[in-house]
Amino acid sequence: MKKKIKWLLLATAMHASTLMAADILKTDSYFTTKQYDLAKAGYMEGAKLGNPHSYYQLARMYTKGLGVEKDVINALIYYSLAAEYDYFDAQKVIDNTLATLAPESKAAFIKVMDDYKSKLGKQAIDAKYFPVILEDSLSTKITFDGREKLKRTFYSEDFMEASIANLNNLAIEEGGNEDATYMSTPKELYLILDIDIAADGSIRNYFEVQNIGGPAARLINEFILFPQPKPSINNQQTNFVHRVYLGAAVYSKSILIDKNEAMYAQILRTSKKLANGTKLNERYQYAMALLNFPWLTSNPQEAEQKLLAMAKLGHPSAMYEYGMLLYRQQRDIPEAIYWISQSSKYGLIRAEFRLGKILNSSPWVKQDQKKALFWFSSAMSKGDINAAIRAIDIKLTAKNKSLHNIESAVQDLKMIEHTHANNPEYYYLLALSYRDREARDFSQFVSNMRTAIRRGNSANWDTREWQSLLDKSTIGTVYITDE
Repeated sequence: MKKKIKWLLLATAMHASTLMAADILKTDSYFTTKQYDLAKAGYMEGAKLGNPHSYYQLARMYTKGLGVEKDVINALIYYSLAAEYDYFDAQKVIDNTLATLAPESKAAFIKVMDDYKSKLGKQAIDAKYFPVILEDSLSTKITFDGREKLKRTFYSEDFMEASIANLNNLAIEEGGNEDATYMSTPKELYLILDIDIAADGSIRNYFEVQNIGGPAARLINEFILFPQPKPSINNQQTNFVHRVYLGAAVYSKSILIDKNEAMYAQILRTSKKLANGTKLNERYQYAMALLNFPWLTSNPQEAEQKLLAMAKLGHPSAMYEYGMLLYRQQRDIPEAIYWISQSSKYGLIRAEFRLGKILNSSPWVKQDQKKALFWFSSAMSKGDINAAIRAIDIKLTAKNKSLHNIESAVQDLKMIEHTHANNPEYYYLLALSYRDREARDFSQFVSNMRTAIRRGNSANWDTREWQSLLDKSTIGTVYITDE
């Protein structure tokens, strides 16, 4: 009976606190260096979000008494939770353990595991944190100004003239990338970006996937002011994520050799070294090399196949990249969202941000701003400035009024003031905060709305909704500003 009471206390603790997605890779390093207290804390956070690796590691710790007292019941519980995801040999360990028990004990253990799974297992966690697929919507695809696909490669002359007049105006916020590869400076940058295209066709933020050549601010600032085809589905405007190739990334193999043989040789040397690597991360980097430099392979499916293999072996970045590949191609949305969701359980920042975006605006899932806010907040806590804007937006404008938190939004706005100084949406949200906060300041609302509209227009954003809000708010109102 003592064992059962102990398990119940553990189960309560596991789901009692407000959580953010744990950094499981850092937690693994704690486990490897025998810092079991830190490892247990990290795995417990991962377990709250249904991370099968966390379940398995906790089961091992309870089985072997690593930083905890040996406890067969808790070990079996965690193995059973991992087995729900078909993780490694979790089910085999359970079967082998139960085979050693007397029938009565076996039945009792199975009941404990089943009770826990029914209340706090995969189904319950998925319902609380992850997207619900709208099956009836899956057959409908997003189009772009009526076209089925977006352009992937952009030559400088495609967008230079359209953006040259705006170069001195503003730049959209940058996103960091822990996986971006930097090599020696080439004659022309080899740059691959993931971009978020808004309903008006403007680029709202970006993420560097591949950068050979270092600082790319000038090329990016030119490109992001270049409007993209507007995404829509069922005659409704929406937003979409897209991967684009700029600079030397548009070259074929022969052109790259002709224009920059040194870059080509460097890419070739690096890819050959990665191809011979045996470590999981080396194999992932090689898969990404095949994806980013398609001329490295004659098999166009090879990169995808390798990413899927790495995803199944538990590599979080491979899970994300494979899921995003499917999502961008609108090929298998449920599978895409599954892998993006799995990678978010490992605390991968860009996966958390993307999952929040999917929950907040994807036409293929039941939109849920509460879940979206959780993931945006988790990414924001790890330093993602794009996630911060999205979290603030929900806290100020959510349809669900219970999600409004003006005080928290104001604090978040102060935190990102310097990083978002050129972002039109920052001033829009700042304006709303002055309108809604306890110490209301209408002149600041007007001033910041004007700044948002001016900067938005310079970036080719559709600001009509903002202008309409400003017009309605100032009709019949007398106010004093410094302008």
